[in-house]
Amino acid sequence: MEHAAILKQGVHAWNAFAFDEGLQAPQLRGANLCGENLRRVNLAHADLRGADLREVDLTISDLQGADLSGADLRGANLDGANFRGATLDDADLRRARFTGATFAGARLRRANFHGMDLRRADFAEANLRGANLAGTRLMWALIQGADLGGANLTGVEVLGEPLLHAAA
Repeated sequence: MEHAAILKQGVHAWNAFAFDEGLQAPQLRGANLCGENLRRVNLAHADLRGADLREVDLTISDLQGADLSGADLRGANLDGANFRGATLDDADLRRARFTGATFAGARLRRANFHGMDLRRADFAEANLRGANLAGTRLMWALIQGADLGGANLTGVEVLGEPLLHAAA
């Protein structure tokens, strides 16, 4: 059975399958998971390139080291999700929720965050080169050591001094 079909059976079925099979890198490239409830799912190191993840609930999920290049995450709930070391180059993240999400050390080149509320998100050491951060709110966000070279920072709202520690 293909990985996307198992995942659509629910998080419990997926996590049990992944554990039983010793799954290291789930193959979900281009999968249509639009609107699925994937709260607390383990998709660490998954290949989700080009996946349709619109309106998906990934609250408190593990996507550490996953490749979501070109994925459509518009309207997704990513609150508390772990994207540490993940790749989200060219991902569309508009209208997604990120409160408390971790993107530390992640690659987010040319990712689209336009107008997003990124409060309390962790972007420490992340690569945000060329990302669209126009109109975002970075209150209490951690961005120490982040690479913001070529990023669109028009109208970014910052509270405190985190932006001062990012590399431009």
